[in-house]
Amino acid sequence: MAADVCRALRKFLCSPCGLLNLVYITATASMILLLHLLHLDSRLKALVPVMEKNHRAMKYILTFDTLKPPVAPPSSPPTFHTLSAQLRKSKRPDVCNSCFLHKYAYILDNDEICNVEKGKEDVTLLILISTTHKNADRRKALRETWLTSAISNTGDVRYAFLLGTTSDSADQIALETESATYRDIIQEDFIDSYNNLTLKTVMAFKWASTKCKHAKFFMKTDDDMFVNLNALKYTVKKNNLVLQNSIGGYCNLTREPIRSNRSKWSVTYEEYPHDLYPPYCSGTGYVTSLSVAEKVYQISKNIPFIYLEDVYVSLCMSRLGLNVTHITSFHADLQKIGCVYKSENLVTSHRLTPKMLRSVWNLKDCA
Repeated sequence: MAADVCRALRKFLCSPCGLLNLVYITATASMILLLHLLHLDSRLKALVPVMEKNHRAMKYILTFDTLKPPVAPPSSPPTFHTLSAQLRKSKRPDVCNSCFLHKYAYILDNDEICNVEKGKEDVTLLILISTTHKNADRRKALRETWLTSAISNTGDVRYAFLLGTTSDSADQIALETESATYRDIIQEDFIDSYNNLTLKTVMAFKWASTKCKHAKFFMKTDDDMFVNLNALKYTVKKNNLVLQNSIGGYCNLTREPIRSNRSKWSVTYEEYPHDLYPPYCSGTGYVTSLSVAEKVYQISKNIPFIYLEDVYVSLCMSRLGLNVTHITSFHADLQKIGCVYKSENLVTSHRLTPKMLRSVWNLKDCA
């Protein structure tokens, strides 16, 4: 029977009519399959929005903790720009409750600078000098000129250079080598930039208050300054009583904030909502007693940040009820090189290159 069926099927398929029927059957089956596939595809497309919605919901659940506002790590420096973004929401308050804590860690700290061991003199004057990594030539020039009187930090004048951090590993290695050689570098872990000069200045007050509190006087200055140490010692002795409640230097008794955004010292109304700054001394160089330095450091945590470091110090002084004293021998600009640099009429001069510093130091016939 099976053989009969096969012969009948072969006869049917081999006939013209059978072949036509086979083509028809195959085409019909293909069309049915295609229609099924199209129907399935449309059903799948309809599921896409539902799947996407479920995916978003699942992503929200899995990343719920990361949706919270990010918290900056303790060592993240509050730069001028990030603080300004916060301040744009409202005017800068004059005081706050511990809003500006200086919790930066020391990377390099030569805390033996102010030691008064056998063979070292008592510390009359501590000088802390703001500098940057690229200015090694300036630091070298200072050590070879007016800082020689510090006798490698064994005399009655002690000094140190202040820096923040750098992203340049070669500069950092060079700084660490320099620190190991001279033992006069202090570095904290905030980013070293112009807008962070206030951090560096608060660092100076902190280090003086905690590492050299037995010194009588404290001076903050910059690495492009000439300081006549003999004239400075004469000046602090002459103004001893005044400096117990004051900062002395080249001081502006009144100054309006610069509002133009084209200025390097521009300050918006939100950053400082007053018409006048308190009296302040130029950050190029000023001097005070250690008791005042300690008070400034202690109050600084309650004085909101402003990137102008000399103005910031004046805001601390104003809050303390203390004042500033203009001393005529302090100069915030470059003085003509001559024998005045050897006299009591000049304590500071600004914008001297290493070559100019050496020229001043080697002046002759200025008796």
